[in-house]
Amino acid sequence: MKTKTKKCILAIFIGIGFLLIGIMINFIPAWNLKTKDMNVLRGDWINVYYETETDAAKDVFTYANAETAAIAQKLGFSEKQDVNVYIYDHQSTMQTKKYGYVAPLLGLDWYIGDNIGTDVILTSPANPGEAHDYDENKDAVLHEIVHAYVSVMNGDVDLWLTEGVALYVSNGEPFYKAYLESFTIPAYKDTTSNNPLTFSNCGGYTFAHTYIEYLDQTYGWRQVLQLVDTENYEKCFHKSKKEIYEEWVHYIQNYYQ
Repeated sequence: MKTKTKKCILAIFIGIGFLLIGIMINFIPAWNLKTKDMNVLRGDWINVYYETETDAAKDVFTYANAETAAIAQKLGFSEKQDVNVYIYDHQSTMQTKKYGYVAPLLGLDWYIGDNIGTDVILTSPANPGEAHDYDENKDAVLHEIVHAYVSVMNGDVDLWLTEGVALYVSNGEPFYKAYLESFTIPAYKDTTSNNPLTFSNCGGYTFAHTYIEYLDQTYGWRQVLQLVDTENYEKCFHKSKKEIYEEWVHYIQNYYQ
């Protein structure tokens, strides 16, 4: 009996060992955001690293370097932060830099960019993937730069807040009242989830910026920044997170009336 128990324990440890090795191997691409022979464009507000799609990279650089100062100021920064943008020729390469070799196998055709702290990873507009076009990939850089700056304010901020702020500040897609005929307002539990798939599937990219818009119009931008920094609803608004959610739902239901 003791021999069988020892063999069982040994097998478990071996299994765990193989699992850990597998995880380590999967994330090898994420260990270094730079790929071989990357070039760099250095600007006043950002640095852009890129592979072979030079024209697209220069286009993104010119656009982002000109707009980042306004983003920084909007978020309360007076000086440049250490924000670097890494542009990859292929969407699959970009995805592996965040989630490893397994990422391209997940079928996330909408996933064209992300941030890792103050580092931005982006699929080149020259090869935007099946779900987006050149301009959408180019515009996405501002969204991710907002995330990068928000990460300096609060490195562990709720997904709903950081995505809402990124969409709002980067002037993402406008919201139309007619959307309410086709989309369901995200449930409270969905707005509290930090799962990117939950955020996407509940309509977060359609609704989250209106949450920040509501807070800005009702309580002021200063309070929005305080919320991002502290996530303390009681301190910022003297109301609970659930109460603010319910106010926002009422705002959406009566949108532009």
